[in-house]
Amino acid sequence: MLKWLTLRNTLIAAVVIYLLSLIWNLPAAFVWNRMSSQLPAEVTLHGLSGTLWSGHVQRMDVSGIDQGALHWDWKPGHIFTGRIALDLTWQPRNGHVDATMKLGFGSVRLEHVNGRLDAASMAAINKAPFVLRGTWLLDVPVLELKDFENVARAEGQLVWQNAAGGLPRPMELGDLTAALSGEDDWLVFNLGDQGGPLGLRGDARWRPGQAMQIDSRLQARASAEDALAGGLGMLGKPDAQGWIGWRAQLQ
Repeated sequence: MLKWLTLRNTLIAAVVIYLLSLIWNLPAAFVWNRMSSQLPAEVTLHGLSGTLWSGHVQRMDVSGIDQGALHWDWKPGHIFTGRIALDLTWQPRNGHVDATMKLGFGSVRLEHVNGRLDAASMAAINKAPFVLRGTWLLDVPVLELKDFENVARAEGQLVWQNAAGGLPRPMELGDLTAALSGEDDWLVFNLGDQGGPLGLRGDARWRPGQAMQIDSRLQARASAEDALAGGLGMLGKPDAQGWIGWRAQLQ
């Protein structure tokens, strides 16, 4: 009887170890093939290697647009909180962003998002109809989505440093900022400036699958180029303080 119990326990332990080994070495490509159809956008991965817990993608195409490389590593300590946590490193052209992603039932949470993106490169990659310059700085402690549709929580700040944009050449705009918050299932950007050529006030709202809604006021300050003042004048008539209202929806 004792030998039978010992043999049974040994077999159970062997099966458990075998199953854990299978899970630990589960290929990332196997998992991706089963979840890719559930994403809200068309995503194609090139050069996918590694496992579910640690791997690398040489290039991600989102809706046909190259979004650079991605590397991830599992953080096993978070499994006891009911979430899968991964450390991410995103490397688009001339940029680098680090973040932690936590996956739960019906939720995706990004934490400690820090990095920098090159505005000119991002505009070229995403085929923007204008020229951009400067650096986008990201400092986002938390951004949480529910069911890939609604924003549950957001806080942080984006800074467009040495901003410039326009056609046929970019015009100097100064440093522009956006403070992030979550409101009524939307991600809200509270817009502002740092006293440069472009005055900016107002907010923008976005959530997955929806157009970004912008409700802002713009002003060309004394240091602005004549072309900037002329361009803003095409949006409407300035008020007594020189501000021009601008509302738009951007896909």
